[in-house]
Amino acid sequence: MSKTNRIHWFFGTLLMMTFFLISVWNVLAAQTAGIIDNADENSVRGWALNSSDLSSAAEVKIVITNQSNGQVVAELTTTASKYREDLVSNGTGNYGFEIPVPWSSYGDGTYLVEAYTGGQKLSGTRVHGVGAAAAASLQNSSSNLRSLGVFRTTAYCPCRKCSGGWGGRTSTGTIAAANHTISVDPRVIPYGSRIMINGVVYTAEDCGGGVKGNHIDIFFNTHGETRSYGSRSAEVYLVQ
Repeated sequence: MSKTNRIHWFFGTLLMMTFFLISVWNVLAAQTAGIIDNADENSVRGWALNSSDLSSAAEVKIVITNQSNGQVVAELTTTASKYREDLVSNGTGNYGFEIPVPWSSYGDGTYLVEAYTGGQKLSGTRVHGVGAAAAASLQNSSSNLRSLGVFRTTAYCPCRKCSGGWGGRTSTGTIAAANHTISVDPRVIPYGSRIMINGVVYTAEDCGGGVKGNHIDIFFNTHGETRSYGSRSAEVYLVQ
């Protein structure tokens, strides 16, 4: 390669890298940050900001989903413009939001609360219970949830066909219990993790030869219940 060609190659490569870095910077600069701080009996609160324009109020959409049937019961919108002293270091500090939620109108149950702004999902997904039964089933409804993605979920019970002779004993030495025990691939979900599936919080304390990757086996008391459950896809959340 001649000296002239090497110079052309050098500057051509430099120009391409410059365009690439500018593109990456623009994508990163447009990212929206934020979180749901809390979802209580009155409202959903949090903050959101758009790092590409810190002087403007980001529009926030709250999506509320019934955990028992997956139905979206509400999509509420607001703007993140309330002053928060803890966010002043990011710019103006006017990045907070709070939106009233008429929980009683949705009926008893457990509801997944998610927030979006700028086409992106905010962190801090929450679950709120309405009614005594929902409150009892979600002892930690104020915990943060982190989505692990959509998993294939199946069911098993203590019968020999399901447990291979282990009965109710788990691989971690506990006794399996309905609405509590799940079998996981420990390389994907570590033992002891608290996992929420369709509004129920389980503990990962068992494994199985057929449970690999994004697959969770849910413990039931009877074989009839496992047959009724079958195989389903469900979004799985880590309770933090």
